[in-house]
Formats: sequence, C-alpha cells, structure tokens
Amino acid sequence: MKGIVIYKGKYGATAQYAKWLAEALYLPAFDLEKQLLDNLDGYDGIMIGSPVYMGKLLIKDWLSKNADVLHHKKVFLFVVCGSAGNKHKQDDIIRQNIPAGLENHCEIYFLPGRVDMSKLSWYDRLIIYVGAFFEKDPQKKQLMRRGYDAVKREHINPLIKDALHYSNTEEVI
Repeated sequence: MKGIVIYKGKYGATAQYAKWLAEALYLPAFDLEKQLLDNLDGYDGIMIGSPVYMGKLLIKDWLSKNADVLHHKKVFLFVVCGSAGNKHKQDDIIRQNIPAGLENHCEIYFLPGRVDMSKLSWYDRLIIYVGAFFEKDPQKKQLMRRGYDAVKREHINPLIKDALHYSNTEEVI
C-alpha cells in the first residue's frame, strides 16, 4: 500500500508545502501543472494540495473529475489561503469547491499562504488592491497591500501527524 502527494499551485506556497510533506512522509509529489496523473488505482492514501484563487480551489475541476475514485481512498486535503484562520470563510471554500459527499470523506487542513507582490501578475495585483480597498480591518488592508509570507514548515505538522497515525493503523502512506 502506498501514498502520493498531488498538488496544483500558482505562486509557490502550495508547492512548498507539498515538497515538505513529500520529504517528511517519503512520498512522491506530482504537480498537476507539469505532470499528467491519470490513474490513482495504485494509491491508497492521497494528499491533495491547492491554493484558493478568488474563492476557488485551483484543483476544483480535478477533484470533481476524480471524485468517484477519491471516495475509495484516504484523502488528506490541504488548502493554502489567506483565510486559514477564518472558520466562516473556510466553510464557504469547502462548500463551494469540494464535490458533494467528498468533503465528509476528506481530512481538510487550512494552511496559511503568502503573497509576494513582486511575483504577482498585474491582474492579480489589481484584484488584491481592489480587495484591500473594500477591507475594513486596517491591519488586513495593510497586509493585502504590501504582501506577507506565512508559509512555515511547522504548519504541516498536524497533517504529518495524522497521516502517520493513519499509516500506522491502516498500513497506508
């Protein structure tokens, strides 16, 4: 029995978490932007990572396409976003992006991300500036305007712990 880390990212935070998870758990990591992964039959445990972009998981379509297969696997989903501490926004992300029934089958982890203004496309910078204009909280507004980096290896510790616990009880991953 074996596991895999699958991810799709945009600016590097999700890829960083995926690489750390793959190293810690001795698993292969697949970037869906660069590698074709058309068969999940050989994997029992699957870690799936995605950032949130304008309220949508970048991996949303892939989750929908593979929902039937994922229902028969142990799934750990890590979501990288700026609202990692906001339960209401997390619930909205889950409800709007994860296929019906799969959300109850997954272990879901929200991990803080990063915004490096120098790496964003002009369109993404514009979206963030517009969002900052409407933000009421002055601290959040300032963070949105200048960027931030909250990606830290220790954020994956609960996910690693749960995956190892699962592998010890189910001999997977």
